[in-house]
Amino acid sequence: MDTYAFTNTVIVADATKVLPKLAEEGKQYDVIIADPPYNIGKDFGNGTDVMPIDDYVQWAESWIKDCFHLLTDDGLLYLYGLPEIIARISVRFPIHEQRWLVWHYTNKTVPSLKFWQRSHETILCLWKPDMPRTNLEIDQIREPYTENFLKNAAGKERKDTPSRYGSQGKITIYNAHKNGALPRDVIKIPALAGGAGRSERWFVCKTCGTQIFPPGDLSEHREHDILKHPTQKPMELTRRLILSRINGADGRVLVPFAGSGSECVVAQALGIEYLGIETNLEFADFAMKWLEYERRDQITLKLFENVAKVWN
Repeated sequence: MDTYAFTNTVIVADATKVLPKLAEEGKQYDVIIADPPYNIGKDFGNGTDVMPIDDYVQWAESWIKDCFHLLTDDGLLYLYGLPEIIARISVRFPIHEQRWLVWHYTNKTVPSLKFWQRSHETILCLWKPDMPRTNLEIDQIREPYTENFLKNAAGKERKDTPSRYGSQGKITIYNAHKNGALPRDVIKIPALAGGAGRSERWFVCKTCGTQIFPPGDLSEHREHDILKHPTQKPMELTRRLILSRINGADGRVLVPFAGSGSECVVAQALGIEYLGIETNLEFADFAMKWLEYERRDQITLKLFENVAKVWN
């Protein structure tokens, strides 16, 4: 069987080489979540996270264009990065075919850096020309209304606003959608730093024979040689990105830089087909062990308390 025909797995390969081959085979994905090395010197075990900035931008532009060959006509590509770097990448693509999202967190600081503390990262959302917006699934990721809106505006007439009149000249009403407000482009979710990662940051214990363990077992391995991925993203953040486009199990997710495999774990928990690509053998093995554990115990599915509501 062709390696690149595999689904619901993580393959060990260089994404920049695999993406063109997937396109040659006619693969299509509804959501692509790319969390590449940020080019800031993180240790991913292969020494590839330091390039001259111009080289990095050119490298990113190349594989992003390969991703577009794999994206469905109404699909979405999400790219993580630091804003000062993503800004240089975003100008390589049409301004009317992108949206700048902000992942805002307040629980990660560098006290030794006596300067402005970073409290957000960028998620650049890209799509193909003439993407039909009717296929987006925004109602699945609506947010709670503010208490002020529900108390003072919902169900009441729009007064003293330029847009208070509808197309027929009648005063319109502030309507409250049953699923909440439309999602904002600032997503407030804690980073997996400190206590926020206790329920999500799985680890492999090399001392115990490369077995994978859930986060709750960490206290039993504190003196051991353990492996965690340094840049794992929150699963609730991934859930929102996936559900912005895919409803139910009828969709496919591609993760070109799979890392710990958390994006694949979320897709699996939601019953959505996925393919992860990871060049680091150690992390690819980590991801596969985590996915296998989840198939058996469905821990991530239990974390999503509102998953049952999503399909209604």
